[in-house]
Amino acid sequence: MPKKFILLYSVMSAFGVLAFIVFGHYLSVLLDDIVIAGEAPAASGLVWIGVFFLLYALLTFAYRIVGAKVANERIENLTRRVVAKIDDQTRKHSESMLNAIFVHLEKYRPFEKVFIPTVIQTTVKITIIIIAMFFIHRNAALIMIFTAPFVPLYYVLVGLRTKDESEAQAAQFDELGTLFLNLIRGKNTVQYTGSERTVLSRLKHYNEQYVRETMHILKYAFQSTLMLEFITILGIGLIALEVGLQIIIFENITFYAAFFTLLLAPEFYNALKVLGIEFHNGKLSQGNLQRIEAWLESEGDNADYRNFDSSHSIELKGVSMGHGGDLLLEGVDLTLPKTGFTAITGPSGIGKSTFIRMLLGLHRPKNGSVALSNTDIGFLSDEVYFSDTTIYEYVSDGEYDEAKVLAVLEKLGLMESLNNLDQGIHAPIVNHNIPLSGGEIVRLKMARVLIRRPKIILMDEPTEFLDATTEEMVMDYLAELKEDAAIVAVVHRRKLLKIADHHYTFSNRQVVLQKGGA
Repeated sequence: MPKKFILLYSVMSAFGVLAFIVFGHYLSVLLDDIVIAGEAPAASGLVWIGVFFLLYALLTFAYRIVGAKVANERIENLTRRVVAKIDDQTRKHSESMLNAIFVHLEKYRPFEKVFIPTVIQTTVKITIIIIAMFFIHRNAALIMIFTAPFVPLYYVLVGLRTKDESEAQAAQFDELGTLFLNLIRGKNTVQYTGSERTVLSRLKHYNEQYVRETMHILKYAFQSTLMLEFITILGIGLIALEVGLQIIIFENITFYAAFFTLLLAPEFYNALKVLGIEFHNGKLSQGNLQRIEAWLESEGDNADYRNFDSSHSIELKGVSMGHGGDLLLEGVDLTLPKTGFTAITGPSGIGKSTFIRMLLGLHRPKNGSVALSNTDIGFLSDEVYFSDTTIYEYVSDGEYDEAKVLAVLEKLGLMESLNNLDQGIHAPIVNHNIPLSGGEIVRLKMARVLIRRPKIILMDEPTEFLDATTEEMVMDYLAELKEDAAIVAVVHRRKLLKIADHHYTFSNRQVVLQKGGA
């Protein structure tokens, strides 16, 4: 927590407790006048009681508002750190990422929103109340000093244990969530391989572990609350007993001091009680923070490894690329011109799509340098997600007018189908559902990229799902585009090789030239 926020919390807490003490002073004076002196309450006294009680209530409310605002800002900053780590390479960590954002961040929020403000407020409050008690009734101050440490000491011990339990619970949640999401993603595999019984057994095992960790935490919470109530009642009872003895037997305390003491004592012990409860909850939240930080630390360096000062569209020097210990490319040198169509072929699983992702900055090479001529890069993939929008908004991306969008859709042969829709190009896309065929969706994705006419266009199987007529149409368009841009495409359908100026194939961890170029 930055020092400026600690100082802000401390100052607001101090003003709040001072307002309550002054309120207590005027209330005690007023009651002393009524009970002991038998006088009517002064109007000024009633006014001051109202003023300071209202001030105390306003400061308490403002403290909560400020605490929530600061907490939200700090959670947002932490969220940005998490989101900044998300890229194409985090797909293998997608379940942990989802848990980090949607579960652990939200469970950590009470630590920032309640725990830290409560710790500071309680520390300030009990300090000022004890100081004030030395001027009001010293014996009560000594009882407070003697009994107060039992609450934080007990909760430090319990909280440390709770923290361990919460970390175990968070870990169990991650494992359960990861398994569940993986099962959804691979439900067909489970069905075809007859693994339902094994899957149910694993789900039951993780669920039982999570429930067991949760019950341990609830047990500590119940025991802690019971002990806290006992300590609080004991402390208030001791002060009430001491004040009663002073009034009845020793007769050496004023009504003002006695009432003021009994007014401040519950405020003192209630503050400690709240601190104890929030300490328990805070340690639970802190376990979730550690899961977030563990996920952040597990991710690699996301800085862009590419540079953009090449005189060629793409230039590789000594590039080795792969997954883990498996190399797909090794020591590759490659240069591609600033215009033209480059086709890449090779067996499935040899690294063609990974190569495209490396050019996009999404798969860091193990060795070597990757240079491009321009940051203006378009990418066409079958993994594009359609958010809830319209066809026009999807293609234009807020940058192009309707005429420009219609022109590119016409060139790709989509307007006949789109005109049959009730709302035409303004037809909505809802829940990733588009009222078009598979081949038309491919062309729609292509339209979004090609309308920009980027200097470098990267494609992964661009004519997949297209019929022969449509494929010819797209090829004509690509043949036109390649005059002004460098197009690099992973192709399976040999027809595209007709318009290729350069043809490379992946073989034995090398990129082998088949046609054109150097």
